[in-house]
Amino acid sequence: MSLRQRSRPPKPEDITTIREAIARFDPSASTTIVGADKAKLRDVFAPTAHSKALDPATTLVLGARGAGKSFWASVLYNKDTRQLATDLYPRLGLDKLQVQIGFGGVSRAGVSKPEIDRLVPNGQERTAADAFWRAIIAGAALKVTEPNQKHTPTDMLDRFADPEDWAEAMAEVDDDLTNRDETLLIVFDALDAISEDWGRLSALIDALMRAVWELRGFNAIRAKLFMRPDQLSELTLRFVELPKLRSGAAKLGWRQSDLYGLMFARLAFDEDARDAFGRFLQYRGLGKPPEKQEELRTWKLSNNESQQQKLFEAMAGNFMGAGPRKGKTFDWPYNHLADGLGDVTPRSFLILMQNAAERSQSRDAGSLVLLPQTIREGLREASKVRIEQLNTEYPWIKRVLQPLAGLRVPADPQVFFDAWTMNATVEAAVKIARNENALPPVLVGSSRKPDLSDKEADLAERLTKMGVLISRPDGRYDMPDLFRIGAALLKKGGVTPNV
Repeated sequence: MSLRQRSRPPKPEDITTIREAIARFDPSASTTIVGADKAKLRDVFAPTAHSKALDPATTLVLGARGAGKSFWASVLYNKDTRQLATDLYPRLGLDKLQVQIGFGGVSRAGVSKPEIDRLVPNGQERTAADAFWRAIIAGAALKVTEPNQKHTPTDMLDRFADPEDWAEAMAEVDDDLTNRDETLLIVFDALDAISEDWGRLSALIDALMRAVWELRGFNAIRAKLFMRPDQLSELTLRFVELPKLRSGAAKLGWRQSDLYGLMFARLAFDEDARDAFGRFLQYRGLGKPPEKQEELRTWKLSNNESQQQKLFEAMAGNFMGAGPRKGKTFDWPYNHLADGLGDVTPRSFLILMQNAAERSQSRDAGSLVLLPQTIREGLREASKVRIEQLNTEYPWIKRVLQPLAGLRVPADPQVFFDAWTMNATVEAAVKIARNENALPPVLVGSSRKPDLSDKEADLAERLTKMGVLISRPDGRYDMPDLFRIGAALLKKGGVTPNV
């Protein structure tokens, strides 16, 4: 007799319990290195592909908003999560790390923005920023050899006015760490919070990269910078070794199996849903949830797509409609959450699932945890949230998308250009960027009244680089569902926006 035949079908209350656990997901909250929003043990999920991002030898980590940059920075800094990461990534030697924060964008996370503004006044970035970042690195390093002393940025600037003194002190720290068989890792996260002015931000990050590059001469002192790819490409960085730094960068990409593994891991370690989830797995012949998070790497539902598909189809049915023509429930979320660059973030994926679970609670879902229709509706919420998040970085994005509402994609470029021209979109977007001290949507001169005529093609190219638009081989522009639905564009056979 098979395990499934011996097991009882899931009880309705177990279905409800699992659904409620998914509805409790909190994917939209931002992680910070320290404080109440720091990474929690229960949320740690370690895709194999992220090994390079946590490797102390990797200096630059690139990830889209919502991909997990601040989460991993927090995991590395906090001892409990770093110990778990040591178990999950045993080859990285994370147990031999000392971790300090250079900049984290929040209080008590390295140097603060007001300190940066005071010690590197606006307009003095080229003369003061290099010494400043060396001082920040020295302050973090001296905690190894002088643990009971304060090392404020001001003190470090005074103490190491002579670069030779800085090099000698760092060499002493390096020797001490080498003798202990330890490595110091200095983490820099949330770098966009250093300044609202993109010109100043570029100069400060340029100087930071130069200071970090100097650490190559030491054996046991490393730095790690977490950045968005678009930030790296759009800032006017002049650091001459940037191509080398970029070629060795790690990208925080998420495969379909990684995202489902993350979702199922959260269910496995949800205290209220664990037993119900275990019974659900047992009935489907999928074994038991892992007892400890260290076992996630060998748990089949962490990365085995065929096993994951079997489970998700038991939760949501096989197809998004009456048959395969509407797509498989397992593939549909990932296929519709990708931006124009092909990236899907856990934030968008979990928002979709969380919203689908909430909506399924109020409907007769029968033996299903999630109704296919609510998955479609969850995509609408994920699209809405993604545009809101994008607007925090590019405060002009809503103004650029607004004239496109009601257009049917894919469409010829001129259709986009005409819509923008009729609404004076480029001029309005540039004005918003200037008022918000944000990077403008198109290249403009220093004049207060730049010539913005015929800039619509430049705007479309900018959106394509951001992943908001897709340039198809036939020359037409398309828009990924992740943005299309929230922006209220139409597409034949696609999910209809709430217009």
